Amino acid sequence: MKIAAVIPMKCLHSAKSRLSNILTAKQRKNLAMYLLDATIKELKKSDFISEIVIVSSDEAVKHYSCLNNIKFIKDWDEGVNKAVMLADKYCINNDINANIVIPPDLPFVSAKEIDKICIISNKYHKCIIICPSKRLDGTNILFRKPPGVIKTHYDNNSYMNHLKEASKIKIPIESLDIVKLMFDLDTEDDLLELFPLQNWNSVLESNDLK
Repeated sequence: MKIAAVIPMKCLHSAKSRLSNILTAKQRKNLAMYLLDATIKELKKSDFISEIVIVSSDEAVKHYSCLNNIKFIKDWDEGVNKAVMLADKYCINNDINANIVIPPDLPFVSAKEIDKICIISNKYHKCIIICPSKRLDGTNILFRKPPGVIKTHYDNNSYMNHLKEASKIKIPIESLDIVKLMFDLDTEDDLLELFPLQNWNSVLESNDLK
């Protein structure tokens, strides 16, 4: 089975805007690129991900994708849902059986957890697998088999709306509370949670974030 990992990436000048009170524009850009690179490195370790697809309007992200031999799809910075639609179209046209949408702001994402989701999906001909954010309002991981089987509702209480969309078409739904994947770096409080962790302490310092 061919599975694509889809990463919708905002334009870097607007990345991590909710951290603008404590981080400069340069620091937010550095943080966004660090998280993207960390995510890509984990996905490349996966035993199940066949292809990685980045969707963005940012030229620096395009350059990064080319350097790392990753499929890049240009969008027009019209939001996550439009970006995912472009990736879905690519997946369908290239006979990809399933895709997993992974926002580039999960500091603890790992190949092990992604593979666990892919293994669960093997039980089903069609399915939706969701890992919510820790606040249970967002969708941190969305696995869809086949791609585009439901439309996405990011930035709008997406977790509940994705569950509702899946229930409408009566296909198997699994909601997984995977602690590592439920933490997303979005607010000042999220960033402060990382400070006491030894490995993240060095990451933050090296990226001039402390």
